[in-house]
Amino acid sequence: MQPSPSLQLGSIPPETPFYTRPGSYAVFFNEKNEVGVIRNDYGDYFLAGGGIEAGETKEEALLREVQEEAGLLADIDAYLGMAAEYFYDAGSHQYINKIGHFFLITPYEQDLSLKVEEDHTLVWLPMAQAHPLMYHDIYRWALDEAAGQRM
Repeated sequence: MQPSPSLQLGSIPPETPFYTRPGSYAVFFNEKNEVGVIRNDYGDYFLAGGGIEAGETKEEALLREVQEEAGLLADIDAYLGMAAEYFYDAGSHQYINKIGHFFLITPYEQDLSLKVEEDHTLVWLPMAQAHPLMYHDIYRWALDEAAGQRM
């Protein structure tokens, strides 16, 4: 059973079926204080991360996803919290409650041989530029949480 998120965003029509998709996502910065984000081939911007697979902890999923999407090896610094967002997925024609576990991490090495998602590109952006580009509102929430911890 999933614990309740710290924050629930979005809404769905009453009595509408939906499924829950738990995942882990990373916020990280470079020496220029730019945030690392993932851009896909459609031009959408995300935090590095993704679904938690059966038998994985949220931390294990986080580190695996960061490797697969960005080729980064990293240390986990802090748990930022959990937030969820209802949205309609046009591809599956279903409503989803995306539950995100968010972490502040520090990458220590990039090994592109670990990167398996060819349609994902790591880009570094100033926070003010990255924030409005985020595909989901919960990603913006996580960026705000990380910025607050770094002050």
